[in-house]
Amino acid sequence: MNQQLKSVLEEVIFGPLFFSILIFIPYIFLRKQKKITDPKWWGLTMPLLLLIFSSDLFYQVFSAPLKWITPISEKKKAEAIIVASAGVHPSGAPTHSSAIRAHAAGLLYLENWAPEILVAGGVMEPYDPPLEIKGIRLILRGMGIPDEAILVETKSKNTHENGFAISEILTEKNIKRVLVVSHDYHLFRLVSVLQKYNLEVIPFKANRTYPHEPNDWWHQFEWENFNRLKTVAHEYVGILFYKLTNKI
Repeated sequence: MNQQLKSVLEEVIFGPLFFSILIFIPYIFLRKQKKITDPKWWGLTMPLLLLIFSSDLFYQVFSAPLKWITPISEKKKAEAIIVASAGVHPSGAPTHSSAIRAHAAGLLYLENWAPEILVAGGVMEPYDPPLEIKGIRLILRGMGIPDEAILVETKSKNTHENGFAISEILTEKNIKRVLVVSHDYHLFRLVSVLQKYNLEVIPFKANRTYPHEPNDWWHQFEWENFNRLKTVAHEYVGILFYKLTNKI
């Protein structure tokens, strides 16, 4: 069996569609044997919900409002690049999301879109000194960006605090025009927070969450869609809370 066929079979067999079928078949069999008395077929609820919530179509519909309000990503000259940290592992290594954002910010610097990078929320638990070998800074240094071009903001722990802490630094440096790097789902909230401090903000998405277009039929149902739904739901709650508390 070649590697490509093996990969396809693994994706199908261990995917939510096949798992739903495994639930569905025994239920039908036991019902026909009258070992299950379920006049309203409630037993089908679980596999159906599993298919719905793991489907790409449901994810696209659920995330559509967030997609509509996401700022257009641009590359323009700025006085500084701001990259929002998305956490760090206990080892000091950046999380997957932080690494993606760090790489995007590093490329912008190397392409000369701005002369320095400010890491927002770069130090929090379980961060400990030395900061030079931890988190987003680790990625930036690995890309060849000099230490003097990297500033790690060490106070903030959420998007609202990111904005306040970064605005203080920018005021001291007399910087008004910034390139802001984060995942696209996070850009609306982050950009809105920074604009409250009268900054000229140029949004730049570090990833390509939208559009998510599976090419093969078995990718229409993926476990990863549960994580995507969780991320989008978290952002909806964050936006609503920030609106109600006048933070954006």
